[in-house]
Formats: sequence, structure tokens, C-alpha cells
Amino acid sequence: MYYMASTELGDRLLSSLAGEYGTPLYVYDGKMIAERYDAFYSAFSGRFANVRICYALKANTSLAVCSLLRDLGAGADVVSAGELKTALAAGFSPEDIIYTSNSKSDSDLALAVDAGVIINVDSAGELESLGKIAAGRKKTARISFRVNPGVNPKTHPKIATGLAESKFGLHIEGGLALAAYRKAARMKHIAVIGVQAHIGSQIQDAGNFVDSARRLFDFALELKKIGIALDFIDFGGGLGISYQGAKSLQPEELAKALEPVIRDGFKRLGYRPALVFEPGRYIVAESGILLTRVNSVKKTPYKNFINVDSGFNTLMRPAMYDAYHRVRIVGRKGSSETYDIAGNVCETGDILARDRMLPKARKGDIIAILDTGAYGMSMTSSYNSQTLPAEVLVRGKRADLIRQRGEQDDLYWRQKIPEDLS
Repeated sequence: MYYMASTELGDRLLSSLAGEYGTPLYVYDGKMIAERYDAFYSAFSGRFANVRICYALKANTSLAVCSLLRDLGAGADVVSAGELKTALAAGFSPEDIIYTSNSKSDSDLALAVDAGVIINVDSAGELESLGKIAAGRKKTARISFRVNPGVNPKTHPKIATGLAESKFGLHIEGGLALAAYRKAARMKHIAVIGVQAHIGSQIQDAGNFVDSARRLFDFALELKKIGIALDFIDFGGGLGISYQGAKSLQPEELAKALEPVIRDGFKRLGYRPALVFEPGRYIVAESGILLTRVNSVKKTPYKNFINVDSGFNTLMRPAMYDAYHRVRIVGRKGSSETYDIAGNVCETGDILARDRMLPKARKGDIIAILDTGAYGMSMTSSYNSQTLPAEVLVRGKRADLIRQRGEQDDLYWRQKIPEDLS
């Protein structure tokens, strides 16, 4: 446990943490996480009586971060059996967990039924499997369906999930989703309690959320006509941040844009289901900083490179999405030279930041890569036989090591060399 003098993640603190725990190192600001959760919840709870925030674990599955959000009152949105187990390990109550995946195995569904979580069904085939599994266990599975509203979220193609051609959800178009609800309502071991749509991630236009919400309420009205009343309507997540530091869409703006649609939807339905939201990135992204140390500086006739001790195995987003992250050299100011920040993975695409004006870099400098609290640690790998980084959570005047740095022996765990290999 490391104690510090202030609550800010300033250069003095970051240098101390890098010295104490080594690099690469993820550092999270717990105060900011709490503030972001409160901002999102308050924006909607100030307008509506029954609001639930289910934190999207895939953004950051660190047990300490998840437990912090649980203590703040969050539920959990999980997308795999592993995340379901993580949510339970972090102390979330089963009734506060929603399990969404487009491809759940029978063992995944059995786990969810036994745990008693809400299962967000993605296909007619999955419904069939779930009905048999629940019947075999003599249990009732509480479900919602993920519907595809056919909304273009105008985000990166790899994180757009509400498009008509997306792999996710039952299409409202053509009556596919309505037929699934009709069937589920007749099944003995299935209890239909909600509907969900998630149109994508890193969304900055409130109009996309408005379009999806309107279609969800239209669909809920169709369900009412066939005798199905919902306990909740889940609008998904996807509220983005500005990775380049500009103003971004805020929860208060989103709530203001959605308010007339929701009020009109309640009026048309004649009842008020709970409102569920699944933010992940908005809550944790800007709380995180990845610290990485300069191994060397290389100048070529074409580029200047800062070679660091992490790569896309530690931060996948730049290589996978061409994502932009702000960077700075800890303890240094000004901008005198243009650099690419080059990772230590043996791939040409392992560039963490391109064409950045920074102070003249030196071996041993600490580079801070900002806004890495979401899809940073959760997407790490051991590619090139690299060990996993450590994590620290800062709260008030203390900083706690919440994940020890990986060791080489971890990479060989459960491996075996046959005795007769030669």
C-alpha cells in the first residue's frame, strides 16, 4: 500500500507509483470513477423514479473496480460466463446481473440459470436451448431479449452493434422479435421480464440513442397488445468520451434528449417499467492512465521513435481501432520534437501513438498514456510471451496494488511437455 499527499494523479504521484510497482502499470482514479457513476445515475434518477445502472464489465473487469461500483449501487452487465463469475466474485447480487451474449453455449446457459441472473436472449435457437436447460433443472429463467432496432450509431464499424446487418439481437423488422416473445410467453420455465437494445459503443450523438429508445417503446407497445408487460426496458450503453480532450456528450445532455421520448413512451404504454442503462467506457475510461518506460529513442531519416516497455499486448486499442490516446512525458513540459511511440511487440502495427509533439525524450522517461481505464487491461494478452502489467487503484490519500504484475511462470501454467516428445 502506497500513501500519497494529494488526491490528484499528478506527475509526482505517477513517478512514485512507477518506481514502486514498475512499468507497464495501469493506474485508476477511484474518485473519478465514483463521480462518473454518480453523474450518470443522477442525470436519469433526477427525472425518473425507477432507474438502474448496470456497469458494463467488459470495459474493465478488475475486481477492485467492479467492487467499487457495486458499493456505489451499480448492477452488472456481463457478456461471457467468465464475466458472470467475475461479477459474482465482486459481490454483485444475481438479481442485479444481466447476462448478454450473441453466442452462449449450453454450459453458459446452465451457469446463468443456476446463478439466477437475468439472461438477455439473442436468438430463437438460444431460447429453445434455454427452455430445455431450465426445465431440466426445474427452474424458471428470467429473461429479456436483445432486439436489433436497425439504428446506425455512426461510430467505428467494429463497435457498431445496432445496424440491421449486425450479428447482435433479434430483428424487430419482419416480426422476428415479436414472434420470439410470443413463443417465450408460452414456455413453462421462462419468465419474460424485459427488453434490451444496445446499438454500439463510443457514441457522441444523442440522436442515435433517441432513435433506438423510440423504437424500443414502439416495440414495447406491440408486446402490450399481445399481453406482455415488461418489468424493465434496457437502453444499453455506449456513451463515449473524447480521447483527444474535446467536449463530449454528457449524461445530463443524454437524459435531457431522452426525457420526452421516455415520458411519451410511458404515456402510450399506460405503465412505467424500470429504466436500465449499461455504461462502461464513460464511467472508467478517463480514470485510467497507463505508465510505460522509455527503453530507447531512435531517430531515422523518416521518423523519430520512442521505444517503450509496453505494446499492443498491453494496450490493444490503437492497433485494433486506430484509436487515439493522449500521451505525455511525466514530469516534463513543452513540445520540441515529433515522435511515434513504438511498442515492444514484434509487429509493424505496434505503434501506440503517432506523430506526437513532445519534449525531447530520454531513456528512462515515464510516458503516461491517458484515458486507458476502459478496454486497456481488459484486452491485454501475453502475445510475444509478455507478462501482464500490474494495476493500482487510487482513492483519496492512498493507492492500493489491486493486481500483481504477471510472472514468467504464469505463461506456462497448465502447459505440459509430453515425456515421449522426442
